Parts: sequence; C-alpha cells; structure tokens
Amino acid sequence: MRRHMGQRIDLRSMTLLWRGLFRLRELVLAAVSCAVITAAPISSVAVSEQQSTPKQYQFTNGRWFDGEGFRRETFYVVNGLLTRTAPARVDEIIDLRDGFVVPPFGEAHNHNVEGAWNIDAVVGRYLEDGVFYVKIPGNIGEFTDRIRSRVNLPTSVDVIFSNGGLTATGGHPAPLYEEVLAGSRYAPHFGPIEKGWFKNRAYFFINNEHDLLEKWKLILSGKPDFIKVFLAHSENVERRKPASVLNVHSGLDPNLLPAIVRKAHGDGLRVSSHVETAEDLRRAVDAGVDEITHIPGWWAPASEDAASARLTEEDADRAVSARVVIVTTAVAGSLMPGHGGHAAQEHQHGDGPVGGHPSIHQPDGKVSARDVMKANLLLLHRKGAQIAIGSDHADTSVAEALYLHDLGIFDNRTLLKLWCESTPKAIFPDRRIGRFQEGYEASFLVLAGNPIERFDHVTKIVFRMKQGHILMNEGENAVFTDP
Repeated sequence: MRRHMGQRIDLRSMTLLWRGLFRLRELVLAAVSCAVITAAPISSVAVSEQQSTPKQYQFTNGRWFDGEGFRRETFYVVNGLLTRTAPARVDEIIDLRDGFVVPPFGEAHNHNVEGAWNIDAVVGRYLEDGVFYVKIPGNIGEFTDRIRSRVNLPTSVDVIFSNGGLTATGGHPAPLYEEVLAGSRYAPHFGPIEKGWFKNRAYFFINNEHDLLEKWKLILSGKPDFIKVFLAHSENVERRKPASVLNVHSGLDPNLLPAIVRKAHGDGLRVSSHVETAEDLRRAVDAGVDEITHIPGWWAPASEDAASARLTEEDADRAVSARVVIVTTAVAGSLMPGHGGHAAQEHQHGDGPVGGHPSIHQPDGKVSARDVMKANLLLLHRKGAQIAIGSDHADTSVAEALYLHDLGIFDNRTLLKLWCESTPKAIFPDRRIGRFQEGYEASFLVLAGNPIERFDHVTKIVFRMKQGHILMNEGENAVFTDP
C-alpha cells in the first residue's frame, strides 16, 4: 500500500506490462482517487526523461539487513539518499509489509555490457535480477562509447570498463577475439571483420618496457576506468610458447607487471589481473595489483593444470596482507553447453562452445579443477581474503551466487554479504553503497522472504529502488498490494 498526498493508492492498479527482453517498453499509468503515480521501467531511460529530483519517501514496516540479520526500521529517502531523520516534507509513504530489504547485488566480472546491439536486454536482465553494479574487465572501447549515455543512470546499471587488456604478443585473449568472437559475437552486427582489427582495441601487446612506454598514451586515450592485464602460466615464463592457442593460454611476462602497476597507479587507475595458476596469483599479488579476476582452478584444460592451480597457506596469507580483491568466477566452466548452463547465448563472452572452456569436472578420476577451485575458495575465505562475486559470462551474477551456494563454501549470511556489500564496494570503492547507513545512496531491493533462512529468496524481488528512483515491478508479484 502507498499513500500519496494523503490518498490511498493500490499498487495493483499500477502494473508495468513487461516480462523479459523485448517487452521492456511500456509503462502503464494508473489513476486512483485523482492521483497519478509514475515510476521508471526496468530499462535504460535517459535522466532527462525522468524526474530531475527524486521524491521524498518514507518507508515503513521493512526488515532491513544490518550485516547480521534483519531488523525493523523506518527509513526516509531525501535527495536520493537514506536517512533515519524525518524530513519536513514526505511526498509518499510506502508500507513494505514486512519485506526483507537488502542492498542491490554486484557483478565484479562479466563482458556482456558492451554494445548497442543488446544494451536494453542486458540492462533489463541485470535490473530484473537486482544487480545494479557491474565491472567489465575486457571490452572494446569504441563500442562501449556508444552506450555510455545509457548506463550509469538512476534507471540503468552502473558500470565500469577496462577498454581492452594488456597481454604479450599472441597471448590470451588475442586468439579468442580473432578466431572466435570475430565471427560469433561481432560479425552478426558489423559483418566480416578483418584479421588483426582487434589489436589495440580489445588487447594491447606489451612484450617489454619499451612497448609499455610507447603504448601507454594509446591505452589511456580510451579513458579506461581501470587496467586489465593477463597472466597465464607464469611458472613457464622462461620456456613457454610465445603465443596462445584457444585451449592453452599464455600472457604477459610477469616480470613486466610491477612496471605496469606503477604506471597505472601513477595515473590513478586500479589494476585487475587475469590468472589461471597459483604462480600467476603470486606474481600478481607481489606486483601490487588491486584485484585478481579469477580463483585459480576456474580454467584447467588438463589435470596437471588443476594441480598447478592449488594455493598454499602462504599464498592466501600474502593475498590477505596485500588486501587484494579476489573475484570468484566459479560458475564459468559449468555454464558451457552440455552442463545445464544458460550462458551459450548471443551475448556470451568467453571461449564458448567453439573455443571451449573445458569442463571443470574431470571424468578420468584425476585431480578435479572444481575441487581445487573449491579448496582455494575455502582457504582464502578462512584466511579472511577480500572476495567479490563475478560470473565471467553468465547472464548476471545470480548464476554465480547460486552456484557458490550449491558448492556449500559459504553460509547464507556470508554469501549474501559478499554479494550485496563486498562486491559493490569492490567495484565502486569510493561510493556510499552496500549498506543502510545515514547518507548512503537510496538503492535497495525488497525480497519476499528471508535469504538467510532460504538463499533462493534472493531471486524473489518484489521492489527495487535505485538512487531514490523506483524501478517499477510486476504488480501482481508485489508484496505491498492488498490481498
């Protein structure tokens, strides 16, 4: 139930007719008792099309997550921020009817917010799933430039981009772009793409410090929000092949990484490092990177690769001491066709069904990468490492959160905190998000049930607010309507 200018409003009369990708189009306006209520649909809408100043709200009878559990509180929203102090004017009172209120979720690693060809669909999925904050460590800047006006709005997702990544000549992800994504991802929208077109767009070849100095201005010209680097099998740096193939990766010479980190930090940019083995993680941590974009064990073409991914107690201690953020991507291998996943769709970014992320399940009884990855996560969590949730190439991070839940690594409260507190702060460390405190952004979700008791309640979202703007919900599912 909502009160507006002293009148009772039934949400059942305010139904937004959308369900899925191409039906995010119409906002149905309802008039009840001479009052008209409008709300932003779950899609990317320009700020100019919205109210320039959010209404001032009072939210009653909500059970708000405080990091440990849920407690009843009354919050107000003033100028898009949360406060417990009643303002002089309240435009609208919203009764949350015992709903469970949590901060919005984050996605610390994906590649699906990139181009105009699917931006409405991608934004719609993220907002529908309650994922408001997204990090894209690998994209093509000139495609992303075309959608910048459609993200980072109160009515869209908030996103940061790396605009390419740094690797060695022929290293990952160059073969992926040139041999797979050129045809499967980009050609349907742009036609045939010339070999080598992705160089200095999707990836930059850095083989020595001269390359770094020569190309740094070009890298910065794309205005990246952070720098992405690729390490792969650093333990073989002296004898590895000079180039990747689709199923066997190489990357930067790890000896160059400290210089890259110094350059990036000198320009105020954080550094995220792709890793595959334990030695990759060690070299990245020692070089001073800010984030590790995978748990070692996520990628293992052979059982010996799984063995090389196993972390030691010392590795975990070093990561904790360095305060590096480690992004999970545990679900990445299980989302391939034939494993019950749903990532093999048009928007998928990854080696995919052609290039082939191998299954992390090893039927030959040898070392299982899945078991190594799980052990690594358990170790890092036990040591107190900073962990963020990211899926790599699922529709949204919901798939990653549910997969982690099925692995049984975290209890429900811990997993919820990682997803709605730690992950948003890892993406946007300077913003007041991820908690319900005085002066924090008024962005939250209301769930129909308690996710600490049953984690799948995270998928039962009945109300969404972002920066003081209501994102309309399917009215028939709203818990606020009268029975």
